[in-house]
Amino acid sequence: MIELGLARITALLKGTPQTWKAIHVAGTNGKGSICAYLNAMLRANRVSCGRFTSPHLVDRWDCITINDSAVSENKFQHFEALVKKRNEEQRLNASEFELLTATAFEIFEDEQVEFGVIEVGLGGRLDATNALKQKTVTIISKIGLDHQSFLGNTLEEIAIQKAGIIRPNVPCVVDASNPPSILEVIRSQAEALSASITHARLPTTGLGDTLHELEPHQQQNLLCAYEAFRLAYPGHAMSTQELLRTGASAVWPGRLQSISIKKITGRAEPVLLDGAHNPQSANVLSAFVEKRLRVCGKPVTWVLAASAGKDISEILKILLRDGDNITAVEFGPVDGMPWVKPTKSATILETIDKLGISISARQDAEADVITGLDSACKISYDGPLVVAGSLYLTLFSVQKHKVPCSNSLHQTMPIEPPNHLIVVCCHAIWLGGPTRGLSEEEWLIADFQAGETPTFIDHIKAGLRVLRDDANSVLMFSGGSTRKETRISEAGSYANLAAANDYFQILPEGDASTRIAREERALDSYSNVLFSIIQFWSIYGNWPIQLTIVSHAFKRERLVDCHCGAIRFPLNRVNFVGVDPPGMTDGSNKAAISGVLEAVNQWNCDPHGRGAVLSSKRTRRDPWGVTKTLFSTEADRDRSGVRSQILEDGREYLIDGVPQPWSDDSIAPAVSRSSLEKAAS
Repeated sequence: MIELGLARITALLKGTPQTWKAIHVAGTNGKGSICAYLNAMLRANRVSCGRFTSPHLVDRWDCITINDSAVSENKFQHFEALVKKRNEEQRLNASEFELLTATAFEIFEDEQVEFGVIEVGLGGRLDATNALKQKTVTIISKIGLDHQSFLGNTLEEIAIQKAGIIRPNVPCVVDASNPPSILEVIRSQAEALSASITHARLPTTGLGDTLHELEPHQQQNLLCAYEAFRLAYPGHAMSTQELLRTGASAVWPGRLQSISIKKITGRAEPVLLDGAHNPQSANVLSAFVEKRLRVCGKPVTWVLAASAGKDISEILKILLRDGDNITAVEFGPVDGMPWVKPTKSATILETIDKLGISISARQDAEADVITGLDSACKISYDGPLVVAGSLYLTLFSVQKHKVPCSNSLHQTMPIEPPNHLIVVCCHAIWLGGPTRGLSEEEWLIADFQAGETPTFIDHIKAGLRVLRDDANSVLMFSGGSTRKETRISEAGSYANLAAANDYFQILPEGDASTRIAREERALDSYSNVLFSIIQFWSIYGNWPIQLTIVSHAFKRERLVDCHCGAIRFPLNRVNFVGVDPPGMTDGSNKAAISGVLEAVNQWNCDPHGRGAVLSSKRTRRDPWGVTKTLFSTEADRDRSGVRSQILEDGREYLIDGVPQPWSDDSIAPAVSRSSLEKAAS
């Protein structure tokens, strides 16, 4: 349930330091986009940042990001458990959102981010996120009528709640396109607290095409982010044009987003996905549809849902035109928000009838979203198709059916899921620092790894080159939190290092945000391979057709012959890029060379690492207790088709000697050897 107030969240966070600087974003529409733009600007200036937005897209933990990546499930569950324990011990009865907020703040502190970009959940004054202690800038985006039962029945009453995030002497950025009465409410609150106000408004000159390529509401959101960044980080060296271009390149899923549903319906044409759920956002969507989709002369086919309790008549009046087609659906349960329920699909259709809108074709798909999408595709044929009416429908569409999403509004071709997995095996932890990995003092390494950190950087570069050369590939940094000194995972540190070095000019940053992932549970080389393959399936819904492994050259036999052979991944679909440290290339490290043979013998005798020797090594490398199963839920395990068993110690292993879902050989040719040699050089 929703229960506003700061008492419970304040108690939850009483012992939690907030050493990071916060940018707090309130408003009815545009909050998430502003957060995405700000994140992009901070990262372009190599500033470490966390971002907390709601609702989540696929998994509960993806609403919390560190730099450019969602926090790992393992880290999220660890800190969530700490927060829940605190809640139980103090008998606070905190809400789901309060627990989630506290978890995000704990993770930001653990990751030692410099900035936290925080989206208000509901309102502002009494929202859990308003327990922030170190606000640097506040932002109030466009305000409209929404959640009136909690916030008030007029725009001015709602504005009072939103303005509750303003702090004494902390500058506030306001979307200047708000009505004068709203701007006056915010001005009055800011004046009472001696907080300066900056109005984000469109300039008449000086910005070239950077803003003019965007829709009007996107322009305003980007300007809000720009003004806030300028206030929060005045020492940046980027020009206004560079900052705006950087922000404009950010992607915010579920808002005017082009997706492909070919995989689940066979429709070749892209579909527009938008979470318009109030009259203001419906106006934005309607303007876009009129400008971009109705020009083809064909009726628009809508797949619509709504949250229970909303007055949807105004939204429907704004979106629909006589002659349009409608499929009404109901989204499924929202993980972590059990109070959110859908409006009955029959109610949506009844409301349309009461409005007197003449619909050409209609379908009541109830809770069967797949049937609804399939029906809508048949009705629309090759005409425009829009999925809208609720953020939870857009999230449900992506989550349940793993539809691939475009990075651009203007994308016109459907996107196929990747089929090539590149695994970069991680071997140490970069802690951050001014040399961006060049100094060994910035690394946590074992004694025997002295002098090897340049090789670790070479592994990252090699993986990025393979990624650059194959548009159907994704890169997975793989390695768990193996050191007691920090919770940073090996994979997370490699991803951070790549971002800090602008991906070594090998890959554009825009590509990195959608094509690089982290596998943060692996504790040995076997797990690097297996866990990465399973995470690839979890993200994209298909198994990789080909696999490229990047590691030390001397580990080729272990990784390819031993591990890929043990899990029955066809070896003719495996490529290997090996880069050795100096001691191995010149033969001077005799101890390491003999250790190579010993490791291969151990894995040949114990292919899945079940025995005492190899399992004890994993235990020693697991100071934080990572999840021991291959899948997070039984439903995923069943759906995957993976043949495995969970032993008494809670560890899950593949069943030896049986086919696995990735074992089918009928696939495409492998990457050319020449491109792999080029990657390693």
